[in-house]
Amino acid sequence: MQTIVGVKVKEVLDLDVLKGAQILCGHEGLDGYISKVNVMEVPDIVDWIKPGEFLLTTAYSIKDDILKLNDLIPRMKEIGVSGLGIKMKRYVDALPQIVLDTANQHQFPIINIPLDLSFGDIISAVLTTVVNKQMSLLVEINDFNSRLKEIMLKGGEIQDIAKMIGETVQAPVAVVDEIFKDYVIISSDLYKEALTGILDSFIFKKTGKSKYAKGKSGIELDEDLVEGHAIKRLMIPIYSGGVSYGYVIIWDISGDIPDSTLRMIEAATSLIALNSSKKLSVYENENKHKIDFIEELLSDSEMQHQRAVEKASYFNFNIMHSYGVLLVALDESYTDVVRTPNNTVMLKQLNSKLISVVERLHRFYKDEMIYGNKSDRIVFLVGFERQMSPDAKKQAMVKLAGDLLDFARLENIHNKISIGLGRVYDDYRSLHKSYREAQQSIHQLAISKNQNHIFHFDDLGIYKILSNKDIYPDVHQFFGEVLGEIVRYDRDKDAELLKTLQMYYKHSCNLKKVSEEMYTHYNTIIYRMQRIREVGGIDFNDPDASLNIHIALKILDIINLDNLEF
Repeated sequence: MQTIVGVKVKEVLDLDVLKGAQILCGHEGLDGYISKVNVMEVPDIVDWIKPGEFLLTTAYSIKDDILKLNDLIPRMKEIGVSGLGIKMKRYVDALPQIVLDTANQHQFPIINIPLDLSFGDIISAVLTTVVNKQMSLLVEINDFNSRLKEIMLKGGEIQDIAKMIGETVQAPVAVVDEIFKDYVIISSDLYKEALTGILDSFIFKKTGKSKYAKGKSGIELDEDLVEGHAIKRLMIPIYSGGVSYGYVIIWDISGDIPDSTLRMIEAATSLIALNSSKKLSVYENENKHKIDFIEELLSDSEMQHQRAVEKASYFNFNIMHSYGVLLVALDESYTDVVRTPNNTVMLKQLNSKLISVVERLHRFYKDEMIYGNKSDRIVFLVGFERQMSPDAKKQAMVKLAGDLLDFARLENIHNKISIGLGRVYDDYRSLHKSYREAQQSIHQLAISKNQNHIFHFDDLGIYKILSNKDIYPDVHQFFGEVLGEIVRYDRDKDAELLKTLQMYYKHSCNLKKVSEEMYTHYNTIIYRMQRIREVGGIDFNDPDASLNIHIALKILDIINLDNLEF
């Protein structure tokens, strides 16, 4: 939050010390804030200025090149300088029209300072006003925080917080929990229905950035059409500990909410975040118990199944229904990045977005579903009536996965997750099979780079067999017998025989296409194929040998060659 606490330029011009000052240009920038005053003595002043500064100058350093202001003004405006006061007639008689036009274009006030005024008197008067304003704001913030703490200590909820803010600003207010997709709105009946519709659309149907920010603070500003009138919507982010929890939204119907009041609320958002943080802690505690229950169900141990059955009614699990596993996992390429020490905040943000996606789905899906967050993945147990056809159950699972991905798209994390689907089983004791199938589907997404981010176990084809962990030793042995010599030769000679063989089957044995895709001369490909025959002892005319190679290349998709010894 970058908040400049100061006084507006137009308020400074009302001070007694500046009664004789004249606004030369940049009238539309008079609402900018001054937090400090500096003196411009050198032409390269941009290297020294700070946001919120008001500059005073005699223009001596640029008197021989007054057009330099034409370049300085845009740069000063970008940095956040609030304006420029010049003692005209001392070294410069008048500012060129092109300079005045540039200042107007950038809404940058230039003030003519009377010659008899001391810079010291101006600086003293302005800084005294700024300090008084800051002290007044600190008192307001302290009082607001005290009232807020009192509400929270008494066990107040988000409704009580919103009510207090509404009484403070005398305008419609909403407090939005972005993680759990919840909100409360405090408004008169005249506006409540329209504002509720706006919030539903904003929270559940779309995401987007506001048009522009409010001053130099983190307050976002947009407009809503309410009862035929355009009303400013002020959105103050609730942000703490690297996590965005939501917004305090204020509809400035009268258009006269003081900036100091907005900054007071903005300064208190870390306290407001505690309410959402408390809710998140409760969620995580409940989630721990749900995950324990789900893991017992997904076990192949009869003892753990029995413990799960004893708790089934508490978690609304019906042992007479059919269930399938839907698994959501963060892509490995992404978790490798966020799990570094410097990216813990990023992981927290991502986890909060995952929770938000689940909450969206929970509100949307009306049938039976139990879910729990486990590290970088979410496990869903999706229930069905047993008499429902297997195909209908599968289609319902696929549709649910599609809805989940759509909600992830609203949170802009759809490219960071994979969704694996296991088959639906009538007996809860077979759920461990569905979980393993969902895991295998996730793995297939990882190796195939499937852009749809959804995979069902039934679509695995031969990988249903090859990815079965029970036969991994046999799979590894088979690969070594068929292509082990090729791998050894590549390691010794760096010959790319294995890659060439993969391309050969990918392009239906078309050597010309292999040459083009590998950017390798056609004769080189012919030579490599001859070496493959000799080194691997492969007869491509033998159907059995060709089938074995096909299977071995499929195995290559599910094993890590670096971990194998031949």
